[in-house]
Amino acid sequence: MNKAELPLKLLKEYFGYDTFRGHQEDIINRTIEGHDTLVIMPTGAGKSICYQLPALIMDGTVIVVSPLIALMQDQVDALTTAGIAAAALHSHQSDTSIKEILGDFKNGKLKLLYVSPERAVSNYFQEQIDLQKISLIAIDEAHCVSVWGNDFRPEYTELVHLINKTNVPHLALTATADKATRQDIAQKLGLKSAKTFLSSFERTNININVQPGQNRIDIITDYVSAHSEASGIIYCLSKKSTERIAKKLKEKGIKSAFYHAGMSGESRQKVQQAFQSDELTVICATIAFGMGIDKSNIRYVIHYNLPKNIESYYQEIGRAGRDGNAASTLLFFSLGDAKILRQFIDQSTASEDFKMIQRTKLNRMIEFGQASSCRTNFILSYFGEHRRTSCGHCDNCLHPPKFFDGTIIAQKALSAAKRLNEGVAINALVDILRGSQSSEIRRKGYDQIKTFGSITDLKREDLIQFIGQLINQGYFEIDFTHYNKLSITQLGSDVLYKDATVSLTAPIDREQKTPAKTKKEHYETGLFEVLKALRLKLAKEANLPAYAIFNDNTLKEMSRVKPLFEKDLLDISGVGKHKISHYGAYFLEAIRAFNQKKIVPLSVRGETYLKTLSMIQTDRSVAQIANQRSLSENTIYDHINHLYLNNEPINISQFVSSDEINKITSTWYKLKKTEEIKLLFQALNEKINYGKIKLALSFIKKS
Repeated sequence: MNKAELPLKLLKEYFGYDTFRGHQEDIINRTIEGHDTLVIMPTGAGKSICYQLPALIMDGTVIVVSPLIALMQDQVDALTTAGIAAAALHSHQSDTSIKEILGDFKNGKLKLLYVSPERAVSNYFQEQIDLQKISLIAIDEAHCVSVWGNDFRPEYTELVHLINKTNVPHLALTATADKATRQDIAQKLGLKSAKTFLSSFERTNININVQPGQNRIDIITDYVSAHSEASGIIYCLSKKSTERIAKKLKEKGIKSAFYHAGMSGESRQKVQQAFQSDELTVICATIAFGMGIDKSNIRYVIHYNLPKNIESYYQEIGRAGRDGNAASTLLFFSLGDAKILRQFIDQSTASEDFKMIQRTKLNRMIEFGQASSCRTNFILSYFGEHRRTSCGHCDNCLHPPKFFDGTIIAQKALSAAKRLNEGVAINALVDILRGSQSSEIRRKGYDQIKTFGSITDLKREDLIQFIGQLINQGYFEIDFTHYNKLSITQLGSDVLYKDATVSLTAPIDREQKTPAKTKKEHYETGLFEVLKALRLKLAKEANLPAYAIFNDNTLKEMSRVKPLFEKDLLDISGVGKHKISHYGAYFLEAIRAFNQKKIVPLSVRGETYLKTLSMIQTDRSVAQIANQRSLSENTIYDHINHLYLNNEPINISQFVSSDEINKITSTWYKLKKTEEIKLLFQALNEKINYGKIKLALSFIKKS
């Protein structure tokens, strides 16, 4: 096999997918070639494949550093189910388990080993690495190394020592990293000549909605009740809120539970497992929940409170719709929440520089909640991805406010920023445009520029919002690394120098809107429920999350296609050879049983073969079956041949004698293994029929 074809072959064999997504193939090839790489890819886009697949090709063990025990265990479960040797070392394990895993690691039995950053930088573990064959080091949640990220962890900064001492490719991955964070990751981890693969941050299947923070519980209960079978997460700022909402939903008959840090570890794990196995449909949780959970069928995420920054918000809504199907998000916006979050920042023991960064990021989150332009573009601009076209899947695009020509306002703001050498932040720019006579502005000479006092007809809060819109639309971007100064993007330059126009909108009262309903999918819903129940049973027996067996999309495709044989099942997306060998027979049996119970005959590919199979199992002859089914004997032989090639329990000697097989074999070799059945038929003096010849050839080739 061509070396370049190997990754795609392994993708199908182990993961069940026919094609790579986005940058996956380029990242994998670069990694196999031995280069360092930085991967920025949204939640659900397939980051893990970028290090899991190279593990199958490269000699040695891939070390995956992750701060999330749930992610470690979920991925290990999924890999093991796919036939890939993997393990995780974490604090919830017994000494015996840790000793066993380290033994497998030392003996080279593991293709992937997941470890926490604390363990990865320990002297003992680094000594173990020196003695083993390591193929790759992957740093997941890499934004944790940067103070500009949304979840800075000091222990991540120590990983540079691990990277410097290993002469292997290094892969840093994250779903959320703005420009400053990306630069910090490469520098702090010491990546060498690392190429950055930046995927689009847009999740086109997610409908984004924001509502005023009023009547929250009533809106939530109405929405969840209308989608009672769908999995969802409701994020809250306080433990009490999680418990109160979960109680309300339970009273409505919704299978819900709460999750927060005040619960015991055992209770949290029980709730998490119930959600993963679809025994619970809704979790009301603080932000700790969902990190690393690879549950693909979450249909909505609701934020009861304002998140602390865009990174957190984007990461949390990214837990919806990971299967690529339609999903909805709803954020309740309240300045009261913003005030509480500001207090958290002010009262923290962090450095003033860090607090300043967090305040600025919170301000951007507030601007997102107040935005009247495309919310998706707001997020894209935040992460350095600029465009003009609207998304068509957020509330502002689906229910657009009235826009006006804001080109003059934009030109004045951009011109002022340019004349100030892009050296001021939002508040200073607003004061300059409005002609403020403050002592600081006069001291710095800002009152001498041409555009000083050029926008005096607007209220200060309105002008702040307009500049916020210019940032949201990608004309400005905030440089967090230089005191939040505003820099002009290429789009902004086009307004100044190429007469590009700008549309703005004034604040409006927005009607309350609930997330859009998802489109109806076409598959056999009754069969889907049967397969879900089977999946849950198998998952419980194996102590695995349900989606580690097959995800919802795979079950839906099974319910639509209704495969009856292994060969057909292998064509289903998400079904690999290892899973077929472990679970294929169970699902094929369930599909067949479902078909047989249907009162109205189904148009199922292969159903006619099953009818023949059931008659064979009653020891009827080919002639009897052909007569009872009003078909020719050759057709029945074709059915038998198809069943035999699809590994059904067919006894060849029941239809072709040993003497006939010997004659057919001898003649076939004499005719140089011809594929022309007519030539064989004539060479055998027309004494053995076509059906027997085909069946005998299948037996010979398979043997």
